[in-house]
Amino acid sequence: MKKTILFLLLLPLFSGVSFSDELEIVESAPEETVYGSTMTSRPGPVWLEMISKAEKSLDFEEFYVENLEGEILDGVIKEIKKKAESGVKTRFVFERVMLRASAKSLGTLKGKNIEVRIVDFKKLSKGVQHAKFFIMDGKEVYIGSQNFDWRSLSQIHELGVRIKSERAAKNFLRIFEDDWAFAGDASRKPPLSAQAEPLNSKGKAQASLNGKEVRYYLAFSPKKNLPKNLESEIDELLKLIKGAKKSVKAQVMSYSMKSVKWRELHEALRKAGKRGVSVSLVFADWTMGGKNDKAIKELGSSKNVSVKISSIPPHSRGFIPFARVQHCKFLVADGRKGMISTSNWGYDYFYQSRGAAVILEGEEAGKILEDVFDRSWNAPYASPLDQEKIYEKVKRE
Repeated sequence: MKKTILFLLLLPLFSGVSFSDELEIVESAPEETVYGSTMTSRPGPVWLEMISKAEKSLDFEEFYVENLEGEILDGVIKEIKKKAESGVKTRFVFERVMLRASAKSLGTLKGKNIEVRIVDFKKLSKGVQHAKFFIMDGKEVYIGSQNFDWRSLSQIHELGVRIKSERAAKNFLRIFEDDWAFAGDASRKPPLSAQAEPLNSKGKAQASLNGKEVRYYLAFSPKKNLPKNLESEIDELLKLIKGAKKSVKAQVMSYSMKSVKWRELHEALRKAGKRGVSVSLVFADWTMGGKNDKAIKELGSSKNVSVKISSIPPHSRGFIPFARVQHCKFLVADGRKGMISTSNWGYDYFYQSRGAAVILEGEEAGKILEDVFDRSWNAPYASPLDQEKIYEKVKRE
């Protein structure tokens, strides 16, 4: 009897994992589409829950802001202002090049305990602040492809991760505090941040994802402007591709070689195919109809590399500017390792602009990412790349 009781007491230790860090993969599924994995959460409820829990601070680093009354983001902003009114210190960093898009909505962020700064990332590294993340109380982080835009929550296909971890939050705060300081005084060149225990490839963290054990760490861009001991996105992306044995599946909005001088990502994908790895890529139709077509068609003609172009149909209520597009930026290799990022695949994103990513290791992470990818690959909106077709640019506005 005593042995039975002891077994029952120990059973939870063997039946699942219990780590201080928890991850949750979050997907924006455009309305009236087949998207939306049953293994992922939705951003609206996740963002609202995180913000409603804030007691001390909310720090947002975003590309731009565009709100629409009555949409999900409108409720998020109201909750942010409510928490700020209650005493939660709230800070926003937005990119200067997107001020025109942000102009109408910046006024909705004014209020007690809310401070907004505009960063001119071009002055730092000739790029833009393209990351999309926020930190709650220095305890939790949300990072993903979703912009602070109402369309990103209901009209665009997106993917992100919620991380419950003080260590992860401190690493993101290193980036945020540098960019916050730079936005306040452009003469102060990052890195300026205090040290924190790095979450890098040598210092991975264990976490639970849907009750299963995974490991994860972080990476950032631009490569040459990072605090000490933080990984670069492009280096980690290349490692995943070069280390793949069986398969590489990736979904990214845009792809660009920019010039023949920068081909490292392009060649890594082609070499993976040459050594027998099945490479499957989904790009958004927004990337077609210009100088990028040549590089994408070259990829599509490479051994063991298959490319599809995704065109999400219009909403029944009519055309929505800058919406109905594949905006995810993720990769999964061998069904066991993956990367969820804020960066499109181009030189300027990795070497000139601010970006952020989470690298995941473990069967559960691979299973979820492959499910999201397979739904996109098999969706009626994804068509095989046509080598003979002259693609025309898609109307965005």
